Amino acid sequence: MKAILIIIVLSLLSNKITSQTNEIVNPKGKWFFGVEMGTNKINSFYSGETKTSFQGGILTEYYFARHWSMSARIKYFETGVSFNQPNSSLFGIPLTDAGSGTFKGNVIAIPIDIKWEFRIYKNLGANLKLGYALNMETKNTYSNYSSNLSTDYPKQYGSVNAGVGLNYFINKKMAVYIDVEKYNGSNKGHTESILGKSSYEVENVLMNLGIKYSFKY
Repeated sequence: MKAILIIIVLSLLSNKITSQTNEIVNPKGKWFFGVEMGTNKINSFYSGETKTSFQGGILTEYYFARHWSMSARIKYFETGVSFNQPNSSLFGIPLTDAGSGTFKGNVIAIPIDIKWEFRIYKNLGANLKLGYALNMETKNTYSNYSSNLSTDYPKQYGSVNAGVGLNYFINKKMAVYIDVEKYNGSNKGHTESILGKSSYEVENVLMNLGIKYSFKY
């Protein structure tokens, strides 16, 4: 997977190198459209499941200021949760109730983000972004859930996402970028102890490699 991503980056840069410009690009007032793909790590698996998979999506982004933009995307990736807490007691006094389960699913996510992009050198910039995503499960499998736990969870839910990245304008109309973002989503189970309830939520970390293009000169 890493080799494929490296090859894509090198091919994009080599094909567009003749179009590079020494002018500092100001994207204010422009719409960009693009595609992105990369890796997806499911941080909410705790029982030995495969955590890394492929993900991808499409992007539209509008720069309402030189260093600020709003974006909307459609993403597709796998997600999941697993947990296993046995009963425990001390001198006959219950400390925890048993709770276990494994959830695996696929989602179409629609994240909307606001991004602050600051220059590092000429047309190379770094960015911070924060947003909210609507997630729609296209597949969901619940297995090994304790009898005291429900599996009647919503198939649509929101999640907060935040990320950091780099963006390079090849010219006024084209840019390549790479970023890492984290999604914290729906609760898919819980366990209880004398200290209270512990909830288990889906958590994904996505690495995106993308290219975007503006049709406005």
